[in-house]
Amino acid sequence: MYSSDIKQCARQIVKESLNRILAGTYAIPSLSEMEHFLRENFDHTFDEYQVTQKIKRSHPTWNQEQMEGEIERSRRHYENELRVNLRVAALNTIEEIENLTISLNNAIREWKVMHL
Repeated sequence: MYSSDIKQCARQIVKESLNRILAGTYAIPSLSEMEHFLRENFDHTFDEYQVTQKIKRSHPTWNQEQMEGEIERSRRHYENELRVNLRVAALNTIEEIENLTISLNNAIREWKVMHL
């Protein structure tokens, strides 16, 4: 995931949770909740056609069984990498949410001091 995706995701969550943040009842999502949210909201699919074409160009003499084995290895590699990237993105998103909520609470506190 890109840094801009992480920031966009964090902003969306903070925006949707503004009332709970203001009431002081907001809880930062757990790592597993963030992974689930990211998996549902960002498209990171395995493109089998593209992988197949790449393998055909790299190994034109391979038979169908060899191709299928390599496609499956590529799929497993992709899924493992996605799992790791989702975990890192979830941790970064949680950190970004924490920063946004701290900034928001500080801004609210300053506004109250100046206007109340």
